[in-house]
Amino acid sequence: MTLNVETPDVALDIELTFLEDRPRYGMDLDEWFTRAAEAEAAARELGRTDMSMRAQLVEADIIGRRGDVITSGQIYRQVNAWAIENGHPRLLVLSHLRLSPYFGQLGDYPTALEHALDAMKAVAEMGDGASAFLRWRSVMALADALADVDDITGARLRYAEAERLSIPLRDVRVRLRVFNNLAFTEHQAGESELAERAVARILQLAAEHDVTLDYNTLDTVANVQLGAGRFLESVQTLLPALDDEYAIAYEEVGSRAQCLVTLSGVHRRAGELDKAQDAIDRCRLLCEHRRLSGVAVDVRREQAEIWAAAGRYAEALEEYKAFHAAAMALISSERDARAKTLHAMYEADEARRAGARAQELSLRDPLTSLFNRRFVDVELPVLLGQAEEDRVPLSVAVVDLDHFKRINDTCSHEVGDRVLRVVAELLTTAAAGAPGAFAARLGGEEFLLVLPGMDAAQAYLWAERLRVAIQGYGWRPTTGDVPVTASIGVATSAEGFRTQEALLRQVDVHLYAAKEGGRNRTSDGPLEMLMQKAS
Repeated sequence: MTLNVETPDVALDIELTFLEDRPRYGMDLDEWFTRAAEAEAAARELGRTDMSMRAQLVEADIIGRRGDVITSGQIYRQVNAWAIENGHPRLLVLSHLRLSPYFGQLGDYPTALEHALDAMKAVAEMGDGASAFLRWRSVMALADALADVDDITGARLRYAEAERLSIPLRDVRVRLRVFNNLAFTEHQAGESELAERAVARILQLAAEHDVTLDYNTLDTVANVQLGAGRFLESVQTLLPALDDEYAIAYEEVGSRAQCLVTLSGVHRRAGELDKAQDAIDRCRLLCEHRRLSGVAVDVRREQAEIWAAAGRYAEALEEYKAFHAAAMALISSERDARAKTLHAMYEADEARRAGARAQELSLRDPLTSLFNRRFVDVELPVLLGQAEEDRVPLSVAVVDLDHFKRINDTCSHEVGDRVLRVVAELLTTAAAGAPGAFAARLGGEEFLLVLPGMDAAQAYLWAERLRVAIQGYGWRPTTGDVPVTASIGVATSAEGFRTQEALLRQVDVHLYAAKEGGRNRTSDGPLEMLMQKAS
């Protein structure tokens, strides 16, 4: 790497930004690592710790791709800790973007989601300093993390946003990744029609731009086609799995083997057992050669299915037993590997601090399991921006339980907690009936209902039904003669309150009107308007 002697800091920043923003497909790992190492050395000479940390993140990514996930995870955490301590927005974004999929691969999906949300928050703080590619990466990370925690509605919104952000990047493979992950998510969720739409976009983009799809994308496409019963199309999609020259250019670790398993399954379901056996035999050899223990377990399952389809039930039973034993051994091995990785990443005192931090930053309220204020602070601004872009309204309702202190004092705090949990269930039911809606506990006896796409009149009716449901719930077995009611304030972004601060400030004014107007009522305006309605 050659630096401009007159402006070494600027030249080094340009080099690091290139390494950070360049998509990873088709990269030469050795060349990439050498450039990152040279950048780190240059940063140390300049005394730029921040740039050294940026270079280390690139190195850690390559180290992880080579199989040393323990070391890569340690570096991610070290850089993240430095970024937090020094308030460095770019390093915060980059390190959270590495930690989110890292914990996702370990199966710790809530922590992965926390890091994705932190990345979104940090990229917002960067303002114009965040590149278009960095913004796209942040949205994609959040979409993937939401999908992993089964928030499919939230994931869809983020994938749609990622697709819009990908267009100015003018890189078709970036757009293909969006639709691949969306198709996989919809397929896993059982939404075959939506998965097929995403696959159609993949095939359309690939044809328009003359792009050859990699094995991971081919496997997604084929599985969606298979789910729709289009066996012939699925077979045609997977034919490159039989092509050695194709594999040289487009294979990632294990991806070709996984395609061969899928291809075998397609042939088997189509009744082509000889072709199914050929595909699984090829896959078995590939797994043995490359020590792909995870895919090798799938090979045993598929072999058992082939023999069963051929009426060789005794052999199928023996193979299924072997599959079950191998699967259990793999689960145990993966569990041990995760434990080893986490142990290496967290020393005993670090683990205690990490546990405290995780509890502090949890996205869920521990008492009610609703989302908490932290989730609202990250999610609501994004939804407001989306609503403004799409020119649709977004409404919120703040629900405050009337005289809740009396319930705690007269009954007990335990009874009060039970009341809060029941109200949370009522809010969850209300949110479930509106696309994209969610409920959160803001603190104490105050709750929030976010209603995307609802105008003021619709939101008022929705909130009024919720108020009636709270009042009409059978509270007597829980609170005796003490009533449970709620006052609700409603506000809508379309009325000019486009920021979270402005919208929540306005809804507080309306909540105040409901309480001052006698409680146990819903208000979508100030006190004067409420009194006019009452008269």
